[in-house]
Amino acid sequence: MKLNVKELSLLIYGIVLSSIIGLISFIFLRLEGIGSELLWDLVAPDNHFRVFYILGITFVGGCLLGISRKKWGNLPHTVHDSMTELKQNKTLDYSTVFQSLGIALIVLVFGAGVGPEAGLLSAVIYFSVWQADKLRYYYFHYDELKGLSVRNRAARLLSPHKHLLTYDEKRVISERQKLKKKIFYLLFIVNGLVSFFLLMKMTGQPSFISKMGESHWTWSELWIGLPLVVFGLLFGKGYSLFTEFLKKHLDFWHEFPVRKALIGSISIFLIGVFVPNLLFSGQLSLSLAPFVGSQASFLVLTLIALLKLLFLQICLNTGWIGGDIFPIVFSAIIQGFAVSQLFPQTDRLLIVAIVSTSIAIAIIKSPLPVGIFMMLFFPLNLSPIILVTAAILLGVKKVSSGLMEKN
Repeated sequence: MKLNVKELSLLIYGIVLSSIIGLISFIFLRLEGIGSELLWDLVAPDNHFRVFYILGITFVGGCLLGISRKKWGNLPHTVHDSMTELKQNKTLDYSTVFQSLGIALIVLVFGAGVGPEAGLLSAVIYFSVWQADKLRYYYFHYDELKGLSVRNRAARLLSPHKHLLTYDEKRVISERQKLKKKIFYLLFIVNGLVSFFLLMKMTGQPSFISKMGESHWTWSELWIGLPLVVFGLLFGKGYSLFTEFLKKHLDFWHEFPVRKALIGSISIFLIGVFVPNLLFSGQLSLSLAPFVGSQASFLVLTLIALLKLLFLQICLNTGWIGGDIFPIVFSAIIQGFAVSQLFPQTDRLLIVAIVSTSIAIAIIKSPLPVGIFMMLFFPLNLSPIILVTAAILLGVKKVSSGLMEKN
């Protein structure tokens, strides 16, 4: 692919902007980690003022969150909302993206049982639209920019609020330009991800993924697979019904965001006092799952899984908005270990992999992406089992959709 000077400089400019997006993502996660450590490291079991301290920080967090949402609206942005707006308008209003990230930090630092992925990915979508508007301005004002001094040109290109050109479907470009545009955007995405992960690696940040151990499953044990998939589906269906019930009964006080946020603060306080390992998204506590899963009983593990999902839904429905993927995966894996207690003669991780994958897919309803994500937590020899489980549930989803369309 041959590039002229204009296209080459556009590529370099896009790489710079995507690196900035990767840097902002890294800073967001570091601020979350540092803030959480500063706030919660004082909550030691032998601290005589522990309960009052937790009460104090959860109350402050609820007030901060409620006041922020009252001032700036229904933030932080979610991936679903941003993608819906993007599809409808072909663009996004990214003027509130930093307010959204700030509120997301309040939610995460003060212990809500949600993950960082929703607020962060949504922000990346907004920043990507901003990047596209900056690149579009550069491309269509290239001749004008060439005539400026280096200082003035840099000022325009690096200005965050000015010199933007939004998408216009009436603006025509050639098929060759469209192809190059797609290739450029792919390179920018890769560059942003590489920049982010390099920064995480260079600063020694912990991995998002915890391995569950080793598996030595045999073909003779696969008879249990289908019943486990059915169990996972039923568990997911029950959770979906419960979420609808909770949404209905927590649908009040929209005009009083502080009061509503304080309801979530009560749940964070109770979790922080009695089961602090369920605070936050659960991604860091997943490293303890194999140990807890081998020691605790079926009932205790099931209670932990259900409590984490209840905590997640209370947070989401009281303004403590964040990601649900890691909390759901945490609960699904814990429930998988619970079920494995009922079949001590069967390979434990085989059961955990099938049950957790089935539950996660039944709740999130994206069989193949969830299946691939679940593979990261288990040894390689369980990957085929997880993929087959995802394929079965994909088939079930298609059959169910077909039946609903006929009815």
